[in-house]
Amino acid sequence: MEKATKNLIVEVSAGIVIFTAVILLGSFFVYPRTSVYAGLLLGMVLALAMFFSMALVLDRSMKSQDPGIVQKRGIISAAIRYLLLVAILVIVINWFSDWFNPVAVVIGVLGLKAGAFLQPAIHRIASRK
Repeated sequence: MEKATKNLIVEVSAGIVIFTAVILLGSFFVYPRTSVYAGLLLGMVLALAMFFSMALVLDRSMKSQDPGIVQKRGIISAAIRYLLLVAILVIVINWFSDWFNPVAVVIGVLGLKAGAFLQPAIHRIASRK
């Protein structure tokens, strides 16, 4: 991986962690339950895993010359990611809802989106140094 790609991965990951920290702090005042904290942290871990998976697939795809292979690889990896996410959510809802709040897990996974939106601001802050 190139240095710029690695920096991008770190910046988006930092955005995911920052989003989760802010939501954890907010949940401390709004709905202070251990299951909510655990759900948010599980969601953050899932968001980070999904992001790293996307980054690896994109990095491998950029090295390929065949657009058909790139398209297949992207579709298959996205399908696998979302099927695993749905399976994990079903497991959490059915067997572990007393440990992990399912809504908090989904909010934690949304940190993936927040990390992508926060990346430009984090990049500006990081490049000032």
